[in-house]
Amino acid sequence: MSKHDIYADPELYDMLSTGVQGDVEYFSALAKKHKRVLELAAGTGRVTVPMARAGASVTGIELRETMLDACHARLENESPTVRKRVDLYQGDMRSFDLGKTFPLIVIPFRAFQHLIDVADQRACLECCRDHLTRQGRLVINLFDPNLRILASNLGVNATASRKVGEVELANGDRVVAFSTRTTCTEEQRFEEDWVYERFSADGRSLWRRARKFTLRWFYRYEMEHLFELCGLEVEKLEGGFNGQPYKHGGEQIWTVKRA
Repeated sequence: MSKHDIYADPELYDMLSTGVQGDVEYFSALAKKHKRVLELAAGTGRVTVPMARAGASVTGIELRETMLDACHARLENESPTVRKRVDLYQGDMRSFDLGKTFPLIVIPFRAFQHLIDVADQRACLECCRDHLTRQGRLVINLFDPNLRILASNLGVNATASRKVGEVELANGDRVVAFSTRTTCTEEQRFEEDWVYERFSADGRSLWRRARKFTLRWFYRYEMEHLFELCGLEVEKLEGGFNGQPYKHGGEQIWTVKRA
């Protein structure tokens, strides 16, 4: 893991990576229904803990030790009942073997899109297939590639800096984040460099940190073919966390099962 990886600093990640509106409620409702759930790329527990609060037993896998530490810290603020429902493991979503199956596996907040290579994507989906019960479901959230946005990134100002978020802290300090994006359409991926800067209440710069990450985007039928190659069958594709129909440039929320 690079020291410049955005996920190397859980505090910064949590400040401005708040997920997609409605995703916590959506996954919590699914977890409550299925009782047992495996979450891949559990991160700092933003979705993990609410699923446990909903009454589900949650097994979380996360690659980065720093993120797992933050998730454990988040759990310390929960009741003993909720803490008992969560098991966390350090592991890779491309290669894990827990020796048991689950009625529900979830990959929230576009975490699957960090898998750039097709071999890695297939390895992850095949691991998920092998960990599903016969009637189990895998639910994955991706963003649908907005061609208007992608096209705008191909111009001379494609990597121009843009403000992506701002948080005011309890003492009056502000943390502001800016990002630049470099898009590679041939490989269906983009790399973003994020710069976080903290200002005191009177406007003095206190520190600045740089982080980066790469995401791969997926088209609808590309995902359908990928699922089929991995022995999975599409049950439904939603366009939002309130059951909206799929629409270009919105969300892709896939529910799939073993073929």
